[in-house]
Amino acid sequence: WNNTFSIKKMSGNSSAGKKKGGGFLARQAQKKKSITEEELLTKDVIHPDDVTKLGKMTENYLCKPSANVFGIEFTRFKIRDMESGDVIFEIAKPDNADDIPQETNNDDDDDPRRGRYVRYQFSPKFLDLKSVGA
Repeated sequence: WNNTFSIKKMSGNSSAGKKKGGGFLARQAQKKKSITEEELLTKDVIHPDDVTKLGKMTENYLCKPSANVFGIEFTRFKIRDMESGDVIFEIAKPDNADDIPQETNNDDDDDPRRGRYVRYQFSPKFLDLKSVGA
């Protein structure tokens, strides 16, 4: 049995031997055209693939709280230094949260920010951490 190999000499042209349309990574990048928040908000349905095409964070939420048809609820959030394990920030929903009466003012029931954010500030030393986990 005899294996024969042939080596094709590349010409001085740097594009010789390249595929039309570029290699795999170039074709993948071509598929992933960026989209703006405004373009997403005009769609009837926003899919995860759409969101991965965003070039930056959104200014607003892309859905209302009423879109949470599965009742997903985040009950705890923690930020920690991964090297030392130190907890930098932690917040949790109280165990008796369902027993606490809610405000009866319904003016902001559709406010997409209601109950969906936490504001916190860290000292400048936070930026010195090498690895942070959430």
